[in-house]
Amino acid sequence: MVELKKITILSDNMKECIALDIAPEKKDYVWSNAITLAFAHRRFKRYSVAMECRAIYANGTMVGLISYNYYLEDLDFKEVCYRIRPVMIDKNHLNKGYEEASLRKILEEIQRKPHGEATAVFASYNPKEEDMAKIYEVVGFTKTNMKWQDPDDDDMITRMSL
Repeated sequence: MVELKKITILSDNMKECIALDIAPEKKDYVWSNAITLAFAHRRFKRYSVAMECRAIYANGTMVGLISYNYYLEDLDFKEVCYRIRPVMIDKNHLNKGYEEASLRKILEEIQRKPHGEATAVFASYNPKEEDMAKIYEVVGFTKTNMKWQDPDDDDMITRMSL
């Protein structure tokens, strides 16, 4: 059973979260948990109104981190929306269904619109991550033709209406 628990850089379990290890083949696609938690702590106003982080637990063991932002105005999305950041699952817990389960759980939270109204949820993945492409499709995202402002970022952007 997968469950999500709120986590911040000030949480008691923060060190456990930071100690989770990204698989070598995923290091180019996912931020370290330390960076994600620090980014959320700072809540950079130019990027979003809020960033929420959730530790992913499977049967009582922390196995990863998932986070999302709420955007009022964004150069890339051009609508009020939520964005799920790439899911980080510890290298010892990959391919056990935790990515899909945690996405479904975070979508339940986002659909309650905790930070305000929005028209969509966006998520992205590197085109080389065929496993994540399938997972996003299974949970209800569709590929878009959108491109990031950063020309070096070729991630596939997906969208789900709220």
